[in-house]
Amino acid sequence: MKKILGSFRNNIGLKLISILVAIVIWYMVVDINDPVETATYTVKVTVENEAYIANGKQIYHIDDANKTVGVTLKANRSTLKNIKEDNITVTADLTQIVDMDRDPVMVPLTAACKSIPASNITLSKTAIPITIETIASKSLAVAVDTGESMPSEEYEVGRMTVSPDQIVVKGPESIINQIDSAVAQIDVTGMTIDSTRTAKLILLDKNQNEISEDTISDDLTFEGAVDGGTPNITVYVELWRRRSDVKMEIAYSGEPASGYYVAGVATTPETITVVGNTEALQNLTLDANTIHIDTGTISVEGATDNVTAVIELAEVLPPNTRLARNTAEEATVTITILSDQTKELSLDVDTIQVENLNPNLTVSYGQAELPIRVRGYGSVIENVTEEDITASIDLKGQTTGEVTVPVMFTMPSGVSLDEEVTIDVSLKEIVTQEASSEDTGEQEED
Repeated sequence: MKKILGSFRNNIGLKLISILVAIVIWYMVVDINDPVETATYTVKVTVENEAYIANGKQIYHIDDANKTVGVTLKANRSTLKNIKEDNITVTADLTQIVDMDRDPVMVPLTAACKSIPASNITLSKTAIPITIETIASKSLAVAVDTGESMPSEEYEVGRMTVSPDQIVVKGPESIINQIDSAVAQIDVTGMTIDSTRTAKLILLDKNQNEISEDTISDDLTFEGAVDGGTPNITVYVELWRRRSDVKMEIAYSGEPASGYYVAGVATTPETITVVGNTEALQNLTLDANTIHIDTGTISVEGATDNVTAVIELAEVLPPNTRLARNTAEEATVTITILSDQTKELSLDVDTIQVENLNPNLTVSYGQAELPIRVRGYGSVIENVTEEDITASIDLKGQTTGEVTVPVMFTMPSGVSLDEEVTIDVSLKEIVTQEASSEDTGEQEED
């Protein structure tokens, strides 16, 4: 033992210096391999003792900009590398409010992180403002939005039924007043059959900007929602099939001016693509893939030139159909009006059919032919002949003597009489053989 103490006392100064040098070297090694550093994290503020303010009529509100704060930690590198935002808590305790009469009210913040002393934690702000407001509510109809998603190529979304179709949202009055509409957002990508989709609720302000998810989760509540979250919204999606090359048959009213005729009706585009449910498309098939359109506003009455009109197609499509994507919403209707051509014809009077002639009378004409002028267009009028026209007269109630009667005509389609035609006829009693013999006998006696 004496030897050990003696060796310790020998050169004691040098030995103490060696220990100090070793300690310095150890600190240097530690500082080089595991230096003390700082790191900054963004941490969401947790509010405690909410009931201190919320009393059924009032509620607090924190702006989105103050819902997170920066937290700077000072520690060795080996410690910092294992710390995540979730390991840090920043608390706003509403019971620590100093001045409730201030607007906004300031709430002090405290931060904590396991293994980091409070002296090594620095906050970007030591207090945050909160606004105390009256609780308000609003009832909103729920619209549906499919965004950019689309079903399978041959389909389009037909009808969508959202459930529930209305929601009631509650929260700070200033936020409730910003909310303008509610949208159920769904994804229909690749759908080939009708089905129910779960929707994401989106709230929009008056400028159609989204209310932030933080605001929805932190500041708003919904009637009927489970665990204080957003309501469960579903959308039943009914798919409609596409039908291409659908023709349009346009109805019009009136007649062109005298001497003019309707030469044709055309639409631009010539055909359209629609989508519809099974029944509507079956009806289209039965109708030769044609939509009959009668707006009640297209008239050619008195027209001497082409008549054009623009039709809003969405307003005239059959029930349970609508225009397909990328289909023109309007169609231009052009009704072509052309002037007639005339042609002179002569009918043999012996071909005139006589109707309702007294059986005791005979009819004769003072002319061998009946000239007429007919009107028509194009090849129709060019090719018409006397053999294509039937003339008739009605002698009902007529007695002996000379009489002028109107002539009636039956003509091919597209041909009409240019002006009314009459003919002079002579009606005489039929002389029988017996009456003729008596007349002859009387003459012989004389």
